[in-house]
Amino acid sequence: MDNYLRRPHTPDCGCSVCWSKVEMAKPDPCPSTPCDQCRPAFVQPVRALKMRLVAGAWTPLLSQWEITPAFTCAKHTPSDRPPKYWSVVVNIGKPVPFVPLHEPFELTG
Repeated sequence: MDNYLRRPHTPDCGCSVCWSKVEMAKPDPCPSTPCDQCRPAFVQPVRALKMRLVAGAWTPLLSQWEITPAFTCAKHTPSDRPPKYWSVVVNIGKPVPFVPLHEPFELTG
C-alpha cells in the first residue's frame, strides 16, 4: 500500500485526484461575478478632524468620511419576482381560523 500511495501519477492518469486537479485549474466564469459596471460600496476618510498621540503615533479620533454607494447593473440586479419554486399549490380562498370545540362529545358505535 505504501508503494502505491507514493507512486507518481502518469500524465494521462484518469483517477479522481488528477481529474479534480484538471477541472479546478480550468477558469469557470461564475454568473454572479460582478461586471465592470457593478461596484461595491466604498468608504474612505476625507480628513481628520481630531487627532491624538497614541503609543507614539498620531491617530485620528474623529474623521470626515466620503461614502460611495454600491451600484449593481441591470444584468446582475435580482428580479422582483420570487423564485420558480415559490408557488401556490392550491388556493382555497380566505384562511379560516381554527376554533377549538369545548363541548363534551360522546363516542358512537
